Parts: sequence; structure tokens; C-alpha cells
Amino acid sequence: MKPNNPSYLVSFLGLSIATSPFIISILTLYFLTEFMTELGKASEEIFRSERLPILNFPNFDDR
Repeated sequence: MKPNNPSYLVSFLGLSIATSPFIISILTLYFLTEFMTELGKASEEIFRSERLPILNFPNFDDR
């Protein structure tokens, strides 16, 4: 086919429009995965043992 053919241009434009949702969904999944990974790392930092207070439990063995 010649590049100047109108059907060639229409098919090229249709293919370009059809691939856009796939590229957007792949990028969205990538950024969502990165966000969830960073959220997991942040939650680990919150619950690290260094930042938790020391709890003093009463000793019940002295009775």
C-alpha cells in the first residue's frame, strides 16, 4: 500500500487510537504498583520496633 492511500491513513489512525488505552493502562498499573510499594515501606517504618513505646507489664509471678 502507498502511504498516500486514504485507507492506509485511516487504518494507521485507527491503530494509533486503539493502542492508546493499552499504553495508558500499563502506565497506570506501573504507577499503582510503585505507589503500593512505597505505601508498604512507609507502613513498615511506622511499625518498626524502634518507634513503638516500651510497654511495662505487671509481673504476676510474685504471688
